[in-house]
Amino acid sequence: MIFCLGEGKYESKGIGYQKNLMMFNKPISEDEYNTQIKYLRAKDFKLPIAKWVEYKDLSDDEQTSTTKQLGGLLKTLSYQDAWKEMWSELSSKDKNFFKTLLNFDADIFEKITGIKIEEEVEEMTLSEICKKLGKTIKIIKD
Repeated sequence: MIFCLGEGKYESKGIGYQKNLMMFNKPISEDEYNTQIKYLRAKDFKLPIAKWVEYKDLSDDEQTSTTKQLGGLLKTLSYQDAWKEMWSELSSKDKNFFKTLLNFDADIFEKITGIKIEEEVEEMTLSEICKKLGKTIKIIKD
C-alpha cells in the first residue's frame, strides 16, 4: 500500500485499507509496486518527528520558567505537520516528483499528508501560444 486510505480518516476498512499492491487506492502490479517503492526510496524523503520552537514563538501556555530557561521547546509533530514541515524544505522538482507517481490522486494525497497540490496554470500571451503551437491563431467572437 502506497498513499492509500480506508473509508474514513481512521477507518480500518474500505477500498484502500490493507491491500498490498495498491497505490492511491488503485490496484497495481507487483512490478509496478516494486518500481514505485524504488523511486520513493531513492528520493530518501525524511519526515521530521519533532521541531525546535524558540521561546518567543511559544504560546502563552507553553511559556513556562523551564521553557524560558531552555530558550524554547522541542515539539512533537503530528503526521500531517511533519509532512508540512518537510514539504516547506523541498525543491519544486521534489514536490513535482509526487505528481509523477503512478495513479497520483491529489485528493488522496491531501487527505493523507494535509498538503494541497494545486494544478499549475501557465499564463501565456497570444504570441507565446502561437510560437509554442507553431501556428497563427485568430481569435473570433462567438
